[in-house]
Amino acid sequence: MLKIFPAGFKWLVLAFLTVVRAFLEMAGLALFVPLLLLLLEEDGISKNEWLNRIYTGLNIDSFGTFLLLVCGVVLLFTLLKNYALHKINNHQNRSLLKIFSHYSESLFTRYYNKGLLFIKESSSHALSHNTNSVCYSYVFGVLSPAITLAGDLILAILIVASLAYMNIYIALIEVVLFIPFVLFYQMKIGGELQRAGKSDNEAKKNQWKVTIETFRGYAEVEVNNSFPKLINVFKKGLDAISNYRVRTESLKSISSRLIEIGVIVVIMGVILTGYFFDSTGGDFRLLVALFAVATLKLMPALRSVVSQYSVIKSNMYTLEIIKDIHKEADIDMEQEPCSSTPLKFDNKLEFRNVCFGYDDRDFTINNFSITISKGEKVGIKGDSGSGKSTLFYLLLGLYNPSKGDIYIDDTLLSPLNRGEWHKRVGYVSQDIFIMDSTLAENIVLAQETDNERLNMAIERASLKGLVDSLPLGIDTRIGDNGCRLSGGEKQRVAIARALYKKADVFLLDEPTSALDSKTEDEITKTLEHPAFQEKNMTIVIVSHKESMLSICDRIIDLS
Repeated sequence: MLKIFPAGFKWLVLAFLTVVRAFLEMAGLALFVPLLLLLLEEDGISKNEWLNRIYTGLNIDSFGTFLLLVCGVVLLFTLLKNYALHKINNHQNRSLLKIFSHYSESLFTRYYNKGLLFIKESSSHALSHNTNSVCYSYVFGVLSPAITLAGDLILAILIVASLAYMNIYIALIEVVLFIPFVLFYQMKIGGELQRAGKSDNEAKKNQWKVTIETFRGYAEVEVNNSFPKLINVFKKGLDAISNYRVRTESLKSISSRLIEIGVIVVIMGVILTGYFFDSTGGDFRLLVALFAVATLKLMPALRSVVSQYSVIKSNMYTLEIIKDIHKEADIDMEQEPCSSTPLKFDNKLEFRNVCFGYDDRDFTINNFSITISKGEKVGIKGDSGSGKSTLFYLLLGLYNPSKGDIYIDDTLLSPLNRGEWHKRVGYVSQDIFIMDSTLAENIVLAQETDNERLNMAIERASLKGLVDSLPLGIDTRIGDNGCRLSGGEKQRVAIARALYKKADVFLLDEPTSALDSKTEDEITKTLEHPAFQEKNMTIVIVSHKESMLSICDRIIDLS
């Protein structure tokens, strides 16, 4: 079962501070007792041992002076207490933000490490929503309210225990009167809040999906006049979110009103009990006053408990997402570390009887074998769905064969040495990955910037003309998904990226499928640049265009 709280030192500190906060609140309440004794009980100083000691020890001969002194002490302690509570609250918030960062980063990493097949089969919108919104809701909709709830429960227990110390009957009446409310809330309202919270999350996730898809496909949406339909979907999503919110707030409001009714019933019960069963007069007045002060503190505490519990129940769906972090963390502990030994490629790449299929479907790749020599240019063509791109994913180690093996020279390609293999490979996909950053950053990516090598890559990828035309040259931002670049320019950025990393294996997946003939010729000439011959580069091209495949030494037809 997933624990609500994270393990470790941070949680111990948060738990300790929660207890400290409850005791500080109780201490602030307890300080009112001397004032009440002085004001409501005759000879309150002489009847109370501690007040009498202080009064005589300070040699105070005026009741008014002593009353001012007690008020000053209470005020000073209240100021110091609230300052301490403020500092505790700031520390807890900083700790919770660190926990949020940990969970968000961990979930982001876990999803990435699950690999390409998982990402393709999942919704990228849902993964993004989980990584950001769900992690935030978990920390500030489950952990934070749970900490506050624990502190308020401790405070409520301390208040009831103090009342029991002074008069056990009043404490019992208070407990008995509140138990039915707590049971009713748990059985009737708690479950409703949890269901409403889960539905609200689904509605928000769908809204995220609609907005991203609309903006991403703006041109097609506009040309096909699809926006009216999408805006209707968006409005329905807003209505759903509004309805779930109204339902949640209504349930919380009912809870708050029930608490107030319960408190009034308790106060009336105490008054009636004192009147009929307590004949001490002044003691009863003092008791009612103490109970009134305690109730002023207890009522907000109980309101907070119910409110925080409501928030937790409405965000319980996050536990289903967060538990992936804990599961994957356990798996990671059992995995072998990745190899850091450079992977040699001096002779050949081999597919040996490789089979691959998605889930339980028939194999897309079935008993496939091929040998590609170093420095060879190999073309792959075939009908749609014949497995051309899948072959690349297998060769990149992004998919694992269902059967068979892939060898680099005589080394088996596996998840453990895949990272070293990627250092040698330049990959140009159909949909080029372009960040909303500068041209230079899109070529260099995660590597260190070497201006000489960067200029070389730009020159050899035929990007010099583009660089000269940009207002800030290589430091010009090229827009979301490279919106300031043409299709051919994006392809050349990918080629420059591979050249910059000094790749000696080029994998090109339909690099000119969406380009015109002129741009296709330019890309082909780029691939025939002398630099590719100088390094004895191995090139594998997937394409359905004969003109693109014409530069290859041989062609494999998967049809």
